[in-house]
Amino acid sequence: MPEQRKITACTCRRFAIDEFGDHLHCCTQHAGATTGAHEHILTAVQRLFTTAGYKTDRKHVPHSRGLKKADLVVKDFRLAGIRDLIIDVSLRHEFHGACADPVRNGEASHADANGALDAAVKAKLDNYQHDYNERNFFFLPAVMTTSGRISGDFLRLLYILSNRQAHNYFTRMGLLDPSTKAFKQRRGTYFYYNRAAIGLACAQATAMRIDIAPHKRPLKKLPHHAPDPHLFHIPSHALLHD
Repeated sequence: MPEQRKITACTCRRFAIDEFGDHLHCCTQHAGATTGAHEHILTAVQRLFTTAGYKTDRKHVPHSRGLKKADLVVKDFRLAGIRDLIIDVSLRHEFHGACADPVRNGEASHADANGALDAAVKAKLDNYQHDYNERNFFFLPAVMTTSGRISGDFLRLLYILSNRQAHNYFTRMGLLDPSTKAFKQRRGTYFYYNRAAIGLACAQATAMRIDIAPHKRPLKKLPHHAPDPHLFHIPSHALLHD
């Protein structure tokens, strides 16, 4: 007979910590882990551009309006006739984990597979794009999800970066007119590396988000009797193992 897994209460005292990490991704008690994961991805994005020879800055990013500002400015990137590129990074979880109705925890947050990704991109564009465009900056959201999806515009940016890296490679080699096959192979190599670097950072950040800080880990054991399902809800498929 299958048996129930041990249930651990979250320090928010509202839900249990499920084995898939859905609640930890959504709980405001773990905002510190979310911030660290965000900075980890931002560092990976910044490293790609600095490695390619571009100057970047995350401490002195121009403000859009008021005190709002994005995460990273890439100087002299020159995209679509605009000199500087501004990037804002986001990692979104695609499942419910802190719903008022606990039965919904563990369900997909959107019916469409790309729903969480598209919603995050739209939110970033609504918050920043108009104001940065007015100031002659090219704004681009770099949105990823905890399942590894990457927003289309950010993926295209990685391709553009890879294309420029390939041009620079052959220029350094003194080959101003490489064959089409050689150029595509070199561009593909850069694109594979850039995409893999972001994918790795995303996977590491996803793990960081569900790591509970030592001072916030629950110290008391739950009682042996079954918990109130409305207080500590875990999807039924998460309570069983072979």
